[in-house]
Amino acid sequence: MAIIETDILTPVLLDALTKKITWLEASKKFELRDLVDTFLATRERTTQALEGMSDAQAAFHSPAHPYWSISESITHLIHSQNFYYNMLLELSTSQLPHMVEAARGQGEGAQANIPAETLRQNLAKASYQIRSAVDDTRHKHDSEKTVNNPLFGVCNYQTWMLLLLGHEVDHLRQIMITRRLARAEVK
Repeated sequence: MAIIETDILTPVLLDALTKKITWLEASKKFELRDLVDTFLATRERTTQALEGMSDAQAAFHSPAHPYWSISESITHLIHSQNFYYNMLLELSTSQLPHMVEAARGQGEGAQANIPAETLRQNLAKASYQIRSAVDDTRHKHDSEKTVNNPLFGVCNYQTWMLLLLGHEVDHLRQIMITRRLARAEVK
């Protein structure tokens, strides 16, 4: 298992976000197996961040900070995951069915005040689904096959893995900040 360190991943993500390089160019800076391993490790950290959270802590929203509640972050990650799932299937020869409900815009699927145990259960189910999709597609894709996305440009399978990872990393950072704030404010 090779995990991409934050100090290596973050500058590449920022270069792509600021359009210094394309998302396709950014994804070529990493091996696919490293993107997959890093995503799975990041999802595990997201799962661990929910451990021991109360319903009030999961629902906490700080008026002083621009971050979503943990409930909103987790429900958004779960909902938006279906979009990435479908893109991975699109670029592979997998026989898995596409997800009918998938995010189409920013922030879609975020829900406040979902009980912490429900968040844990739903994230576990979503994690199983995305792991299964990655396991089924990672060796069944054509690295030369691309799709043109209006937001991310030309993307291949590896690009979608980088985008999935970058999205998870961004929300994990927010979750960890909100978690610290919630634990200090809500008993």
